[in-house]
Amino acid sequence: MSGERGATVKLRKLGEGVYLAPGSPNTVIAVSGEEVLVVDPGIGEGRGDALAAAIKGLAGGDAGIHIALTHGHTDHLAEAPRLAAGFESTGIHAPRLCVGLVEDTRLRRSLVYGGLVSGGLASMPMVSLRVDEPFEPGARLSLGSKAIGVPGHTPGSSVIVFEEAGVAAVGDAVLGERVLARFGIPFASDLRSWTESLGAILELVEAGYTIVPGHGPVARGGRARGLLEANRRASERVYAYVLRILRDHGPISLDRLAYMATRDLGEAEATPRQVLLNRTALSSVLAWLEEEGKVEAVVTDEGPAWRARGIL
Repeated sequence: MSGERGATVKLRKLGEGVYLAPGSPNTVIAVSGEEVLVVDPGIGEGRGDALAAAIKGLAGGDAGIHIALTHGHTDHLAEAPRLAAGFESTGIHAPRLCVGLVEDTRLRRSLVYGGLVSGGLASMPMVSLRVDEPFEPGARLSLGSKAIGVPGHTPGSSVIVFEEAGVAAVGDAVLGERVLARFGIPFASDLRSWTESLGAILELVEAGYTIVPGHGPVARGGRARGLLEANRRASERVYAYVLRILRDHGPISLDRLAYMATRDLGEAEATPRQVLLNRTALSSVLAWLEEEGKVEAVVTDEGPAWRARGIL
């Protein structure tokens, strides 16, 4: 199905009334009569128009749509305005702890990059949305869906669960194996919480749900369990790497650590943007290790640095 600007989405049925519009990120669409819930419209020229065309094919041109976000990052929300423009009745729903990220691009860039960066360096469209209905973990949303809190990727990251269809849109609480291999370091504002949140998603898998990651393959059963284990191993690898580097080379600054980890752990080029993204995740790992008493912060002539405890 095509949009006004030439993009095409081919819907795949996941369960009764629930469809996948593949992409990076994936979009989940639930339809009941003329009521529609779209989870994470995504990013990309023409995607919003293509999603609107697909929805009109399912529910008609008079459909009322709700847009729910698993979290407040640009790649999950950028095409929401184009999608909404195709309908008279729309509303934006976002986790309460992500409302600021959705509504303010400066706050979003500050959290993602560990400090405000330019729009050019962020390399994302500067799209902001007004949130009509913030929701808390456990909240009931439209079309019988439910929000489950999975903090870590962002403080408010949530899974949107469609209980009758047995489908869970997990956003970036789970990443595909190709993403893990390419970037090496799972992006999270709090990698410790991100890792712990995998347990809540495993409960859904054990209950028979199909999980839809934002960036990765749709999976269920053994395939989904393997995907969750790959995510856990990726986190453990980063944790072990940071501790080893601090023991072998500390004291070391966060910037130096971010460059080394980008170089050593993933396939992606160590661009300024990628190093800054990884720095955010690694800052949370340092906090994790410091809370466990395994590392400590010191001041050097190059500024703040970290070392393993007991290393003089």
